[in-house]
Amino acid sequence: MSLSDQTPSSGSENLGVSAQEFLAYCKAERERRLNSGETFDQTAFDQAVELVMRKLRALEQEGWA
Repeated sequence: MSLSDQTPSSGSENLGVSAQEFLAYCKAERERRLNSGETFDQTAFDQAVELVMRKLRALEQEGWA
């Protein structure tokens, strides 16, 4: 799932506060990196975001996040 599929307007109300804040940060960071003019590996970024989101979901289900 790409970051664009996880923006606040696409059902993130089902996510905990930590996950929502992380996605907001990632959205801003993606834009910053895309606009920086430097090389940016979007695939690696998306994979890293998804890895963290899986961990945050697991923590939320356990009552930690």
